[in-house]
Amino acid sequence: MSAYDLAKVTPSDLKALVYGACFCASGGGGPISMALNFLTRITVDLPVVRRSELSDGKKALILADMGSPEAATQGLGYTAPVNVYYVLSHYLKTQGQGEAAYLMPIEIGAVNSLIPFYIASQLATPLPVIDADPSGRSVPQLNETLLDLSGQAICPAAVASDTISTELTDGVVPDCYSQIFSDTSMSATELEAVSRKVVSSPEYQQVGGLACYPLDSSWLNSSAGEEALVERSLSTAVAVGHVILNQAASGYDVLRVKLAALLTDIGVANYQLLQGTLSAIDNRTSGGFDVGRLTFTRADGSTFLVFYKNESLLAWDPETQKPLVIGPDCINLMLTADSGDFSACTPLSTADISEGMEIAVWGTACSAKMRNSTIEALFQQDIAQILQAFPEDNITLSGYQPIESLN
Repeated sequence: MSAYDLAKVTPSDLKALVYGACFCASGGGGPISMALNFLTRITVDLPVVRRSELSDGKKALILADMGSPEAATQGLGYTAPVNVYYVLSHYLKTQGQGEAAYLMPIEIGAVNSLIPFYIASQLATPLPVIDADPSGRSVPQLNETLLDLSGQAICPAAVASDTISTELTDGVVPDCYSQIFSDTSMSATELEAVSRKVVSSPEYQQVGGLACYPLDSSWLNSSAGEEALVERSLSTAVAVGHVILNQAASGYDVLRVKLAALLTDIGVANYQLLQGTLSAIDNRTSGGFDVGRLTFTRADGSTFLVFYKNESLLAWDPETQKPLVIGPDCINLMLTADSGDFSACTPLSTADISEGMEIAVWGTACSAKMRNSTIEALFQQDIAQILQAFPEDNITLSGYQPIESLN
């Protein structure tokens, strides 16, 4: 299968999407365990469309899940993403702002790449999902995407809870708690803060769906739209996931060779940085954000550090006192031996990991579009915030350096 030939996805392709997107996400985008729960509820083939194939005069909605993994295991959070689609699409229609005809993920990740397909599968007539996203990886904050860089308004936007009852509002919108954010001057940072506050209220039960960036198809078809998206990111994740799933039975050593060959073939610089044991997870708080440090121990006893703010953003070798990966380039985690409910060759987010796991740490290049001074500076701020929480490591960076120059 070519990485770029999807016109539809089957449930088998979507399983591959979950695995591939989890690997490509650099630690964020939702835990693979949660994504696999969503996947059990998709039983139909679903349409995929490229940006260049969009019809004029339509709207595309960007979707994200805001549910907690713990809530998902309790059966919560499965209607909220669908509800928020109905809430925002109905609002746009009643305000004369266009018809929602396409869906797109906010980022690459096991859960968030799957969410638009999950929503499409729950509609009477599934809407096509655009084979693109605005970052090509998962990002710590909404203001760190190419769409935010493009200056497109993130609002009108909406959040919604799970369904309260089977009744419909106005005959269209499910009965749920919801809130519309109509102020088009609201920034991505402001929307993220207020939407998380809403979803943390008791009636939402810590789960919610987010819909934002109602984009005109004409703009998406423009050169500006092209610059604001990482195209074919979903089909690439599907291709990566198929390699993982097809080669897993042969063991990690075989998979490593096959996966490296695919990534190289599609132009993604990639490096296996180490195989070792996740010997320590240290979570702390910095500036109101949860940050963390993973310590990996090699067979020879030497250590290796990965720092994260949900997403993994810095891979550091204490032996040489040098970085090996700096965000927005990606740090990819994969089990090399069975661990609990996870089998060997399963990619992991930072929400899936536990001490004692045998893990291979990879580094992969981000999209060339993410290598611009604004995005790089935002990631440097994130990394500085993390390192402030770990002063004992005495790490100082001089700025972003591409992964190719570090390896």
